Amino acid sequence: MAYSKNGNQITFTEDNIVDFEYPVDAIFEVDNILVVILKIPNGVYDRRNVFAFDRVGNFLWQIKDVPLYYKGEDCPFVGALINDQNELVLFNWCDTAVIVEPSTGDLVRTYQTK
Repeated sequence: MAYSKNGNQITFTEDNIVDFEYPVDAIFEVDNILVVILKIPNGVYDRRNVFAFDRVGNFLWQIKDVPLYYKGEDCPFVGALINDQNELVLFNWCDTAVIVEPSTGDLVRTYQTK
């Protein structure tokens, strides 16, 4: 999948550039889907900082507001991985792991990480 990252932008093609409010922190490729995690600045409370795009840059989804195991305001997502069951797992600061369907962003399940 061809793309480039620069600060708050991801460029898919010369005429398809996606601008975000915050810097791009991490990008994961899952089944021809680009999952983007934004770096939320200190003092900003945003728990919906994960986005997904198809291989040509079409927007697919933004993470929904999911229930947390720890109740706090500063709970952005900070990482992701593909587990042994080939599932996309997103991790946030508030002890919650969220497994989502990569193509739709639908919540599969959550579990506590601490």
